[in-house]
Amino acid sequence: MEYLEEFFQSYHTDLKLFWGDLTAKEAAKVTRIEAKRLERKLFKLAETGNEGGNENLSMLFKPLGNIIIRPGELEKCKARGAGAKSWLRIYAVRLEVNEFVISGGSIKLTRTMNERPHLLKELKKLACVCNHIREDQDDEFGFFELL
Repeated sequence: MEYLEEFFQSYHTDLKLFWGDLTAKEAAKVTRIEAKRLERKLFKLAETGNEGGNENLSMLFKPLGNIIIRPGELEKCKARGAGAKSWLRIYAVRLEVNEFVISGGSIKLTRTMNERPHLLKELKKLACVCNHIREDQDDEFGFFELL
């Protein structure tokens, strides 16, 4: 909670534009609740997708931007918290349906990711994951499932 309160105090102007008169303490509480909901949803969709259900992670993760992906290219994605105006994000690279490599997550209070250092860091991590996947295609190790 302390870290979140400090974060929202540091970005108080962004928070005010995003949500109005919410205090840093209230925003931290909302974030913790949203994070728990998002985590439950993430695991539920991963499980139902693995079992062949109609719901899967592709329903949660959406393309990061309005970019047309060419065949064979890796798609950078984001998942949002469940709230109507959630600032919580998880970033990932789509390998195929219901298969993603999560690179990180953040709180996004601005229109674009290019406006804050912590969001630029997430973009760099996404690029790093994409590069590793491209370079690692012939590696015997590859990716494995943690479920």
